[in-house]
Amino acid sequence: MTTRNVPITTIAIIGGGVSGTLTAFHLVRQKTPARVILIDQRPDFGLGLAYSTPSLRHLLNVPAGKISALPDQPDHFLNWLRKNHDPAATEKTFAPRAVFGRYIQSLLKSTRQLEQEIATVVDVRQQDSGAVLTLDNGCELRADLIVLATGNFDPAPLPGITKAASDSGLYRHNAWAAETYEGLHPEAPVALIGTGLTGVDVVLRLRELGHRGRIIAMSRHGIFPNRHDDYIPLSSTAIPSDTPTTCVAYLRALRAAIRGGAEWRPAIDSLRETTNELWLRLPIEEKKRFRRHLQRRWDVVRHRMAPPIADVIESELRNGTLEIREGHLKAVDASPAGACITVLAHNDSESFYADRVINCTGPSMNYRSIPSTLLQNMFNKGLVASGPLGTGFHCSKDGAVIDAGGHPSEIIFNLGPGRLGDLIESIAVPEIRQQAVELASTLADRIRSKYIITEKTKTGCATPESTGELVAA
Repeated sequence: MTTRNVPITTIAIIGGGVSGTLTAFHLVRQKTPARVILIDQRPDFGLGLAYSTPSLRHLLNVPAGKISALPDQPDHFLNWLRKNHDPAATEKTFAPRAVFGRYIQSLLKSTRQLEQEIATVVDVRQQDSGAVLTLDNGCELRADLIVLATGNFDPAPLPGITKAASDSGLYRHNAWAAETYEGLHPEAPVALIGTGLTGVDVVLRLRELGHRGRIIAMSRHGIFPNRHDDYIPLSSTAIPSDTPTTCVAYLRALRAAIRGGAEWRPAIDSLRETTNELWLRLPIEEKKRFRRHLQRRWDVVRHRMAPPIADVIESELRNGTLEIREGHLKAVDASPAGACITVLAHNDSESFYADRVINCTGPSMNYRSIPSTLLQNMFNKGLVASGPLGTGFHCSKDGAVIDAGGHPSEIIFNLGPGRLGDLIESIAVPEIRQQAVELASTLADRIRSKYIITEKTKTGCATPESTGELVAA
């Protein structure tokens, strides 16, 4: 029987949030013959941005029965939730996001084969059949395969924000930073730019910290997300697969299902398994049309609020402590009366004042403009390219990033928010967990097909070209 030494395959996962952690977990769960290293600048691996919130008022917007990290065990999270947080939890319970973060961390702790590196990756350069990662701690890491699980980034810069507004602290760009809420008088008026789920989170956080003043939330459409509610699921999708590939045809099919007696919530959720397929079928011009005219209408019905959160928002709106302003943000400037916010609505401009303005527009998807050294270096080298609409990463079906020349990478893969460059659904846990399982299987199959192990020699040792050790740069 022929024998040979087998190189150690190293998989480096850049990003220790939910996307990266689940990929690492499933790689180990699938018994992938590789060294798996999880890299993140924060020591709290498994949390990421969404699940590192200190507030237990920030709830998941998916019920416990639908958010297991293991697709083949749909009750896995629910059982963990009952044992570790809420014995009375049901499949319809909307658990705190911070608790779900603990659940993800428990998966990480159960997987002892993983290595964790607290550092920021600042560069990737291809070398032989793999790549070398440069870390901000002065080390380099050689890897055979790389997973980009970078999660969400800060919002894009907003036009009209003056330097005086930023320097004075009247304008706060990061809704998740602790200092955003510091030094604020309990009765001070606050303005929020954005009425999506980030804006909802900020309202809850302000009230939790004792803020009692008026909150004015502004956005182009002036609409908060809808609420979750119980319903009877549809037996078939509201948009059949043979529907003509135009936005108008999709909309007509959805409306026809609702006119036929379907409630709008089950009609929307019936698309969950086919949303990305329907999106990928659309020509590029139809995708642009959707972004211009239908994106926000889709977001408010697709990404809904948990009922307890919707109760709070609706109560605030009824009481007048929370107001909505519809229009385009024109400017935020500093003045003796505080921040002066100017909004353009229906060709008329309106100004009002607040003691603090918080950007709640959500993460930027224009990756070419993200102030990330890693991303800038990868784009400059042509290792990655933006999606067809100029957002996220362009990826193949299995998650391999597509380079500037249009070629799928053999070593660099992506999952999570970055795949919104091609997809329309890629930020919710049900989508991310499936991507993690499939990507882990893809990488495991690739490794097994490359190295067929029949027998180890007693005196042999691993070849040096792929050991994955950290060395001084």
